[in-house]
Amino acid sequence: MLPIPAPPLGEILATIHHDELEDSANEGDDTAQITNSQYLTSYNWLNGPNRQILVPGEPPAWTPLSEPTQLREDSGEYYRDPNAARYPTYPLGPMIEALLTEKPGFPLSDVDIIGCGSTLGNLLRFARGQAQSFRMLVEVVGNTVFFIRRENSPTETIPDVRGYGHTFPEAYTTWSTSVQRSESHQRVVSYEFADMKCLVRFEADGFLPDLIPDLETQKDHAPVTRDITAEDLLLSIQEATISRAHSATTDAKSEKLNILKKGRHIPQCGVFDLKTRSVKRIEVDTLEEELPRLWVRQIPNFVLAYHTFGKFKDIRVQDVRENLKHWEESQQPALVKFASLLRMVVCFARSAESGKIEIERAEGEKVLNLREPGGVVNSVLPPVLTSKWDVETPPDEVS
Repeated sequence: MLPIPAPPLGEILATIHHDELEDSANEGDDTAQITNSQYLTSYNWLNGPNRQILVPGEPPAWTPLSEPTQLREDSGEYYRDPNAARYPTYPLGPMIEALLTEKPGFPLSDVDIIGCGSTLGNLLRFARGQAQSFRMLVEVVGNTVFFIRRENSPTETIPDVRGYGHTFPEAYTTWSTSVQRSESHQRVVSYEFADMKCLVRFEADGFLPDLIPDLETQKDHAPVTRDITAEDLLLSIQEATISRAHSATTDAKSEKLNILKKGRHIPQCGVFDLKTRSVKRIEVDTLEEELPRLWVRQIPNFVLAYHTFGKFKDIRVQDVRENLKHWEESQQPALVKFASLLRMVVCFARSAESGKIEIERAEGEKVLNLREPGGVVNSVLPPVLTSKWDVETPPDEVS
């Protein structure tokens, strides 16, 4: 199969050189650390033809096998961005829907940044001088700046998947009966960083029941269906990106996000991230490599499983809160640059006439290009959600 071509690049509006971040690191900036971190909401994507999420859903529970068992190697197709593959028109829409389902009065206009672990992680890697290429769309709604992943197609898959990163969790974690047919558990955390309030969505691999002994089953609720209006649908059709792998949806029924209030709130203290490695890599400090992504997502537990030809005899379940604290302290020069980078991008996006830009970083380059969005792209949210950012003028300020 031929590779899916990348979307065209738009005109360069500005550039940010890595060396420019060096200067701000010497301006006596306060320590760049995450504060006031809290879990806000969550949802599960369900298998099936309809776009359905469970709110708050529930991650799968850690249920290790009593004896090591030979597992089959990963096979099949896995999406680069499961959220975009499930809801390509508005991939960040479900996180806002889930939030408003549980917290209808949440002050969205107070949020500075909304993104996912991937987009913030890419910007952090640039600030730390790492070389990976990436692209992302940036859009301002009200005063809130959204960071949206941009792959070649919403349904682009990861080529040549190998190892046991999917079959291991299938064997060692279990979905509860109330969330059967779940494909993934997505969580939204909020925290303050660089004097800005951030909302970050990420996928959790599971939770450790032993850390939550008093967890009680919460009652299931009736489904909540939010329809996309004709106006929203027309906008979606006009803006939809069309590629070989994905055609814009024109069926109003399929544009509907079905929300079922079901599941349990699992506190963040019980959530874990999981990685599998060959025993041949046991000398590599995998935890140290993963600390930046755990920090962005504020995940306090890490499961590292080593296998010998698919049989896992060395599984380490670790509380990494102290590791994250020490990493944040040791990475202050890089995190100050990260804070500076976020402020620069947010300021530039808010000043852009259209409120939309694209960030592009080529492999190995020490510069970020801030561009006009290339090609035809969707708005980040449908009008029914962007209207939630409209702020009414208080009565005493009306002239």
